[in-house]
Parts: sequence; C-alpha cells; structure tokens
Amino acid sequence: MRNYLIKSVLALACLALVVVPLPVKAAADMYITVSPTTVLAGEWAGVSAVIINNSSSKMRTTIYFTAVDPCGTTMDLGYNRLALAPGQSVLVTTAYPTSANSCRGTHAVTVSSGSGKGKTAAATVGATAYLEVQ
Repeated sequence: MRNYLIKSVLALACLALVVVPLPVKAAADMYITVSPTTVLAGEWAGVSAVIINNSSSKMRTTIYFTAVDPCGTTMDLGYNRLALAPGQSVLVTTAYPTSANSCRGTHAVTVSSGSGKGKTAAATVGATAYLEVQ
C-alpha cells in the first residue's frame, strides 16, 4: 500500500509539471506614429504602428491602442489579434477621434502587446507617440 501511495504522488507531480504551461518570450519590436501631430479639439488623427517579430518562432499576440489625455482620461482605440511568422512585420492602423471638449495639451497614444491570458504568453512590449490637441 505504501509503495502504491508513493508511486501515485510521484505520478501526480510529473503530471503537474507537464500540464503547467510555461510562458514563451517572443522578441518583438514596435514603432508608432501619429499623423498629423497637432489637431484642433474635435478633429481626428491617424495612428500607425509597425510590429516586428524578431524571434525564430511564430508569435501570436494581441495589440492594443490606447490614448491618455492631460486630464488623465483613457480612451481605448481598438485592438488587433496577430500571428506573425519569424522575421515578419505588419502595419496596423487606427484612428483617434478627439472630442470637441477634450483636454487641450499633449495626448499620449500608445500601442502595446501582450497575451498574458493564454498558454503561450508573449512578452509585453509597447511604444508611445504624442499628439498635441489645441
């Protein structure tokens, strides 16, 4: 009976090691631009981001666009799910519609990635560009 118990515990320990997923650290670079760099409140700005997979394996991730105004208000601009082959790059665009009553000043527009919820969590990377709202 004791031998059976020890074997059962060892089998469960081995199974636990196999079942627990380890995060995969994918190497990625991101670049972001906002055009135009200055708008009047109520106008739109275009946001472009380039994501490059620098790893030797396929990378699956979700990228998120967000903007934060000088008053601290955060606006989600959208997201895209990507699957990039090794060495592949992709251009992703979205729009930033400023409201007529938005805070005047410098708005930070950020693109970030990371899929911490899945079995193959990608490393979190990001880039920020700035938009002047007058």
